[in-house]
Order: sequence, then structure tokens, then C-alpha cells
Amino acid sequence: MPVVHYETMFLLDPNKVASDADGTRNQIHTILERHGGAVVISRPWDYNHKLSYPINKQKKGSYHIVYYTMESTRQAELERDFALQEGLILRQLTLKLDPKWRELILDVAREDQGNGFALRGMKDEAAVTTDPAAIGGAEPAAVAPGGEEAGPPGRDGGPPRGPRGPRGPRPDAEKPE
Repeated sequence: MPVVHYETMFLLDPNKVASDADGTRNQIHTILERHGGAVVISRPWDYNHKLSYPINKQKKGSYHIVYYTMESTRQAELERDFALQEGLILRQLTLKLDPKWRELILDVAREDQGNGFALRGMKDEAAVTTDPAAIGGAEPAAVAPGGEEAGPPGRDGGPPRGPRGPRGPRPDAEKPE
């Protein structure tokens, strides 16, 4: 069977992590190894994070991320085992790593020592600026037949809308008597 790299983000009970962080990490690793998985990287993401809404009466949670390899046929059994760990795991999300990006993702996870190590890539993306001409911001304003500036172009790139929008008065329409 094919061996696949996975990334699982766990939302753990903060009380159990605070009392025994190594024990909770070892418990997750034991579950993974019982299903034939090999842990590549395991690290805290953000311990003691305030949640948007309570989960199992918890207002805070501890995020932990694990990168591992295992046979793809055993993933469903592993997910079931995670769901049965009610006292420890509040939520989990598992992603299959794209082979094209796998080495880059694992290098970032190994090298960065901060808790929000993946946020580095998101901050780099936010710094990218968009050329106004690419989104239509550099086009000159169109002039309506009355000499006034017209509104933005129609939905399908048709003629510009008039000052009252696409349903302005028709120039040749007669008024009812």
C-alpha cells in the first residue's frame, strides 16, 4: 500500500496539557504508532489559546501539530481512534501533504522555533501587492451621453452604466399619458 505524508492539527484539552504536556504528546504518538504511523515532526502550535466559542465547556485550547507517514488505507481507523479520545482531543484536522510541497513544509516545521511557525508564509503572502491595472483600477472613466461621468462597466464588460445604474431612463421612451 502507498505510504503518504500527513499533517494533523490537534485541539487538545488545555487542562491536561498544562498538567502533563509530555504525557499528552506521548499519548498521541502511541495512537499513531499503534496504527502503523511514523512520527516525523511533532511540536506545539499554540498552547493556551482563547477559542471563538466553547468546545466541551472549554474556553481555551492547546493546539499541537504532528507530521507523520503511514499507509493511506489505515487513515480511517486512525481518525476513528482520535474521535474516541474524548477527554484529550477536542478537535482534529488531518491533511494529506502534497508531494510537491512536502519537503518545503517539513523544512519550515523543523527550522522555525516559534509557536506560529506557519504564519511566516502567510505574512509573506500578505506583503504582495496587486497592480491596479490588473483589476481594472487604471482605466479612464467613461463619459455618459449627457456629459456626466458614467458608472462602472456592465457585468459582462458591456457599455458603461449611466449615473442611475443599468436601469436609467431610456432616451427615446415616451411618457405615458
